[in-house]
Amino acid sequence: MFAVDGIGFGTWAAFLPTFKANLALSDGGLSIPLFAMVTGSLLTMPVAGRILTSRGSRGVVLVSAIGFSCLLPLLALAAMAPGGFLFFTLAALLFGGSKGALDVSANAQAVTAERAGERPLVSSCHGFWSLGLLCGSSLVAAALKFQVPPPLAMLVAGLALLGLSLIATGCLRKDDQVNSAHENQATLWPRGRLMSLAILAFFALFCEGAMGDWGAIYLEGEVGVSAASAAFGYSVYAMAMTVGRFAGDGLVARLGSFTLLRTSALFVAAGLGGALILRSHTAALAGFVFAGLGLANMVPILFRAAGREDRAGGAIASVATVGSFGFLIGPPIIGALSRGVGLSHALIVVVGFGVMIATCARLAVERTR
Repeated sequence: MFAVDGIGFGTWAAFLPTFKANLALSDGGLSIPLFAMVTGSLLTMPVAGRILTSRGSRGVVLVSAIGFSCLLPLLALAAMAPGGFLFFTLAALLFGGSKGALDVSANAQAVTAERAGERPLVSSCHGFWSLGLLCGSSLVAAALKFQVPPPLAMLVAGLALLGLSLIATGCLRKDDQVNSAHENQATLWPRGRLMSLAILAFFALFCEGAMGDWGAIYLEGEVGVSAASAAFGYSVYAMAMTVGRFAGDGLVARLGSFTLLRTSALFVAAGLGGALILRSHTAALAGFVFAGLGLANMVPILFRAAGREDRAGGAIASVATVGSFGFLIGPPIIGALSRGVGLSHALIVVVGFGVMIATCARLAVERTR
């Protein structure tokens, strides 16, 4: 299910420069449909959190994954239709709603499975999201190379994801308990130590969302590469994130959460900062590698820390909800800033958040009595 989420989002992100050009949008204009995604998620994430803590995450995962898969071709049809800006914005609203519910429920399912098993797997689950992101963006690069119409490419992707969703949900774990009303309240608003984890998750996923939606656009618009090369650059970033996440469980065991989180945050700041300063294709690719490695394990570390709390289902849902809001609000904020100061200067916010996470990384360390 993480791979389904990643493939769908990778397809969307890699096609964004094409959609932007076809709709004749500026960077600021593109922030409107991106903000519509945020609005859709804000409507569904709290509702999904309440449902999964009282009835379990399995049903929420299934429903949201089906909607997520079916909306992919709708996005492409809207973006490629003449005068389809309003239709595209509405489709982005629905797409964001399905993605928000899928993000929260899939993370809750991952923590539930890890707590019931004998070995860590949250980082590996996020690794499959990154692997899906790599597959989705690589397929888009191939589609652009061979001039496959975006609606056809996204229709094929949507049908494939729908099939994967129906197969995977039959193997998902049923939650063992029905939670109380008190835990449902925690789903909507984290408290105590969970608030610290939620704030760090917001920063981390803000950076991830900004890189996801604006990485390829930065390469094409600011560095000056072709659309296919921009999609390839995004694939390099996704590959680095995938490698980092599959290695994450072992790195946490060897280095500890605090050291790995701080190092990862510094990788993000240094990698993207260097790419923005040098502004060459080679420097951007190298910077994207460092940013991908840095972003790989920050969110799994924070979600795993939330899963150690009492009432783990509500705890992970609350942190995931706040963090997912950062993932979704990041791209439109970067777009709005780029209208006034340019995309390169707007992305400095991501560098700053990387420094802030490195400074506050100790908040993710396991509690002591």
